[in-house]
Amino acid sequence: MMHRSAMPAFRPGAVWSSVSECARGESGRRVGKVLLGAALLGIGLKVYGRYRRYQRRQRWNQAGKDVVVLHQFERGTNCPNLSPFALKLETFLRMAGIKYVVDTEEPQGSRNKCPWITFNGQELSDSELIIDVLTQHFGKPLKEKLTPAEHAVGRAVQVMLDEHTALAVFYKRYVLDRGCYMVKCVPKKYRALLVILTLFFFSAMKKFFYTVGMGRFSEEETMFFLRRELRALEDVLGDKPFLLDSTPTTYDAAVFAQLTQVIYACAPEVERYVRSSHGALIQYHERMKDKYWPDWEQCRAE
Repeated sequence: MMHRSAMPAFRPGAVWSSVSECARGESGRRVGKVLLGAALLGIGLKVYGRYRRYQRRQRWNQAGKDVVVLHQFERGTNCPNLSPFALKLETFLRMAGIKYVVDTEEPQGSRNKCPWITFNGQELSDSELIIDVLTQHFGKPLKEKLTPAEHAVGRAVQVMLDEHTALAVFYKRYVLDRGCYMVKCVPKKYRALLVILTLFFFSAMKKFFYTVGMGRFSEEETMFFLRRELRALEDVLGDKPFLLDSTPTTYDAAVFAQLTQVIYACAPEVERYVRSSHGALIQYHERMKDKYWPDWEQCRAE
């Protein structure tokens, strides 16, 4: 065993001299040029990205006073949007008569959420928070005459749909069916990308749904939850033309958006089930579509 005093001492100066000598060589200079080029390219791309972002925001801020710039994903082929939350917000804007323009260049904002809006120089995200801000700003444009109990029912139904039904639909779309049906629902230019993303991120999606709980169920169990919630929704609707009243309320925007996903953007067998077993929900959806989406066909991607 070598004695401690016999071991060679670590000399930082010698190491630095070796590195310096290597860097002065031809290969070292080449490596240095490559690294410098990569750094400059990275800085350039970052600066260009910020400039483009600045340009977009300047353009959005010129939309006009009290005009909402709605940032969301591009249209689906079978419905105006494959995000129920983007469709909910756009439906609300139509119900409230609020002027808006659609932007799909940057569908996810600083919080990485879709939808988000630019409004009078502000950037706001999350459909529920946006609806609340716009409702206050425009002096409650939907004149709802609901009792506290009716508001509570509406809120409970919306949470059921947004927090659980939507999960079941997404789980069916992207994990149980591996995105096969969804390929037909996105514009053609994104179909190859969707297939690639599904292949590369399938394990991550499974892990996500397992973490939130939905991914621990079989397809039969998932469809049980979905069917049970559709039945509950139909029971609340009853023989009323809209969810809580003879006229639509803010809650109807959420119900319509989630029903759209179930009927048009989940799976063909799910659509067949709803049409054969929930005629009242189909009629309700048609009433909302006729009233607020007369341009439904024009708002679908080719």
